[in-house]
Amino acid sequence: MIKSLRYVTIVSGFVFGVMDSSVMLLDNNYAVAQEKGATYKEIDVKDGGAIVGTVKFDGDVPASKMLKVDKDEQTCGHENKVSEELVVNGESKGVKNVVVSLVDIAAGKKIEAVTTALDQKECLFIPHVLAIPVGSSVDLLNSDNVMHNLHSWAIKNPAFNEGVSGGGKMTKKFDLAEVVKITCDVHKWMSSFVVVKANPYFAVTDENGCFKIDNVPAGAYKIEAWQEKLGKKAAEVTVKSKEDAVVDFVLTKK
Repeated sequence: MIKSLRYVTIVSGFVFGVMDSSVMLLDNNYAVAQEKGATYKEIDVKDGGAIVGTVKFDGDVPASKMLKVDKDEQTCGHENKVSEELVVNGESKGVKNVVVSLVDIAAGKKIEAVTTALDQKECLFIPHVLAIPVGSSVDLLNSDNVMHNLHSWAIKNPAFNEGVSGGGKMTKKFDLAEVVKITCDVHKWMSSFVVVKANPYFAVTDENGCFKIDNVPAGAYKIEAWQEKLGKKAAEVTVKSKEDAVVDFVLTKK
């Protein structure tokens, strides 16, 4: 039995644990379990509640940033593109693409790894923000007829910098929780985020800034909203059995 580790290092999919002067090869599931959180316990949630709410922008709705298209116009288009780094609904002031998640939840529903897709179409990433649980895979698609070069700015997960030909696909697995920015080295205006979460309680806001997180065990929790330009904001929420708890965030420009 391993009582304590001085540190854990991941090298090419293997996990090395160092205790005193001994080096041990551990199952990769150890690293995943550590990232999920040592205190997180998967349970059968009965009569869970839900967390619903909105994320809104405080202040005048900012003008959309434009992205200059200066390459492969036959595929990418001849017009500049609208950036999705901050999308605010002009009427409701709801903010799109905000990842709302529970922080340090001790027990809850099973973490279900998924395989989902991040596409490149007309030289934009679709969706702009993708949230997944740890252990999930992402099919990185290229629906364009030109080469894209996918560059991930990862720290915990293995980084990659690889080309994908038109109509091609490559699949990457994300075992550790972090926010991973992905860009295209060929088309410099392209960017997206894969947000890898350590528990299954998260949602991405829609075009009206609305979100819902369901099947939450009754209890008190910390909840956090993250947006790439506006940063993070936290709140406290109490969930009751079979009821909706309402949490509304208001974000301001830095």
